[in-house]
Amino acid sequence: MKLINTDGLLIFGQGSEWFWSMAQFVVVVVTLFGIYRQLVIARSANAFAQANEISKEWTSERTTRHALEVYLALRDGVSPENVPYGAATIVGDFWENVGALVRAGHLNRSIVYDVLGNGPRWWWAALSPLARRGRVEAGDPAIYEHFEWLADVMAEMDRKAGLSVPYDEAYLASSLDRRIEAARDRMRLAEELRAVIVRPMTPSTSPAPPPIAQDTVATADTPA
Repeated sequence: MKLINTDGLLIFGQGSEWFWSMAQFVVVVVTLFGIYRQLVIARSANAFAQANEISKEWTSERTTRHALEVYLALRDGVSPENVPYGAATIVGDFWENVGALVRAGHLNRSIVYDVLGNGPRWWWAALSPLARRGRVEAGDPAIYEHFEWLADVMAEMDRKAGLSVPYDEAYLASSLDRRIEAARDRMRLAEELRAVIVRPMTPSTSPAPPPIAQDTVATADTPA
């Protein structure tokens, strides 16, 4: 039984147009599939680069030192709207930039959610009093608007994941010790990586040179 009827099959000449049209179609499909595969690979590589970059910046010694200053102020009972301004703005600016990139479509929100965890929500709960105070004092309601938007997006993703942690004053206080310890560990490791370790040079294993022969020196007491 014939599965494929090749009777009257023409590859060249009149009547073969259908064959070459089909061949062109196959080539186009294969080419499009190849392009699609390249795009998937490029997208994966870009996602990895994005995740690595934001994680690297957030855990850098510079950002960690400023975050630790805010942690310590909150632990010591400083009002959230009066935490150290310089340190708070460094941390807030980081989240504002991340929020702006996600909002503009340059950074995948799922990457932020997976890599930075509850960071946006925790920090917005900690710094929102300072941000609102700044909006009033400067008369600018746009201060940290992308940061606030990002925290809302992460909250919605938490709800979809079935998480319902209340980011209130009690929760912030309960997690401060853990965050302080983690920040100090990162700073300690950064300082150790900068340390210069001095080691003695490896002793030479080459053989010692032979002793130099001493010539007999004639003196007045030596008989001729």
